[in-house]
Amino acid sequence: MSADIIYIHLETVSNLILSYGISLQDFAGALKRLPSHLLLLTAVDPNDNVDSHTGFNVVSGTDDILNYFDDRKITVHKWIDFEQSLYLEQLTPIEVSQLLYLGHAYTHLESPFYYKLQNNYVYLTLPDQTVKTYYRYLEQFYRVLNRSLKRHLQEQLPESRFLFRRRSTIPNIDPIILKQLQPLFIDGALFSFEEIGFLQKEIHIPIYGLTGRFRAVNDAWTNSVQEKVAELIYDQSLQKWRLSVFNEAAFSSQGLF
Repeated sequence: MSADIIYIHLETVSNLILSYGISLQDFAGALKRLPSHLLLLTAVDPNDNVDSHTGFNVVSGTDDILNYFDDRKITVHKWIDFEQSLYLEQLTPIEVSQLLYLGHAYTHLESPFYYKLQNNYVYLTLPDQTVKTYYRYLEQFYRVLNRSLKRHLQEQLPESRFLFRRRSTIPNIDPIILKQLQPLFIDGALFSFEEIGFLQKEIHIPIYGLTGRFRAVNDAWTNSVQEKVAELIYDQSLQKWRLSVFNEAAFSSQGLF
């Protein structure tokens, strides 16, 4: 699928984000601090660093982790971060089996945040190229979303249009605006960059509320029920973002309107 969209579904109990269109580079570039170590939940490569206690491959250190994130030959990323190598030795066989299940079934049996690992994230590429990401602190997700939205917009704009020649010229979206969208994310929301509109010096990004299953099929996305409920608007002259809501009922369950 090559449709230029961002899809987000939020499961609030475990801070799980199911997404499409948010890249690993969006994720890594938005973090204030990269993880210290990654425990890979993919098939073990004996030629790489293998932890003797868990049997998983390990990637450690800023340079190696950035190389792992940037390696275009790796199309499936499944990992959990951890703070110190010593912590791995404290994992019980049951906990190791839970990690195996997490990597195999793409879901958690117990909490995805382990006291012994002190992990902040779990990152799982699913077979349909959607991504499950667990965030210990959901605030981190909104920084990732901000970066991804700006990237998608930049990629849609010709070099000659407006002043968008570098991504840094696009200001960050106010986190309050992005958090107002949380009620939509619970059922599923989609930003369509294929349908962005230009009105004088404003750029309008349609936001659809989805109440059925999101599916990626060939070069399109499909859903049984979809409605354009809002637009994310960037005003170039003011260099500010705002949210325009068409269906307040889609937001009212959380008392935001």
